[in-house]
Amino acid sequence: MFDEVVSVEVVRHFCHIAGRRLGVGIDPKVEALIAGRVAKRLKVLQVPLDEYLARLDSDETCEEVVGFLDVMRPRAGHFFARWSEHAQLHARLRRWLSAGRRRFRVWTAGCGTGEEAFAMALTFRNAIEAAGLTDTEVDWKILASDFSPRAIERGRAGKFDEQQLVGLPEAMRVRFFRETGEGAEIVDEIKSHVIFRKLNLAQPPFPMTGPLDAIFCHEGLSPLLPKARRRALEAAKLILADDGLLCTGYDEETLQSMDNPEEDLWNEGLLAATPRSPGHC
Repeated sequence: MFDEVVSVEVVRHFCHIAGRRLGVGIDPKVEALIAGRVAKRLKVLQVPLDEYLARLDSDETCEEVVGFLDVMRPRAGHFFARWSEHAQLHARLRRWLSAGRRRFRVWTAGCGTGEEAFAMALTFRNAIEAAGLTDTEVDWKILASDFSPRAIERGRAGKFDEQQLVGLPEAMRVRFFRETGEGAEIVDEIKSHVIFRKLNLAQPPFPMTGPLDAIFCHEGLSPLLPKARRRALEAAKLILADDGLLCTGYDEETLQSMDNPEEDLWNEGLLAATPRSPGHC
């Protein structure tokens, strides 16, 4: 009964929902993968195709679509994957601390399972100590957001396998992590500075009032369709401090192309994300 054929039209309807509600573009190359997973979901849920499609249409939180995107999103990254940008953040923190600033708020959008958020936290801790200060003397918080509840829960747990820990300086691992059977867990004194929240970048304005001292949004922007990406970027700029650091992963030419209405394929819902230029702020 539940071995129904999942047509291309069904898959594209699925992709259209992802684009309309989450602003996410899905590469047509994965249509066959989506069709296969929809077929499996029909068997698991024991519902006919038309009922499943009705569920998708009525699910304003997009829980089902997000679950699919979790499966298709790239393997989790690793700590300090964009080392140069953490170096820039570190340099700015040192400058701000030297000037007497003692309160900082930063945001990593599209945090996934937390590697970037905790790498930012370790950057903060190092900059604070390098300035001869202690945690009690500086008020700092990192907002880590993602549209996936599953990713948020994994990030909040602060547990990472060996692949995710690649690139982490050994001194940091020894000091700020507890070894586990499959990797390591970050200590509570670092966890306490990172706040994980579910947030959909395709639905600005954002709840933060700002100003934010730094925004890292590589992973948040990369899967979005052009229109959603432009709107998210403009909304992020509104809450960035005048001297704040914005890291997007796009070069200037790509950022300018976001303002070109001819490239707006929002309604198609099938566009793959524009490739990023790693290391660009």
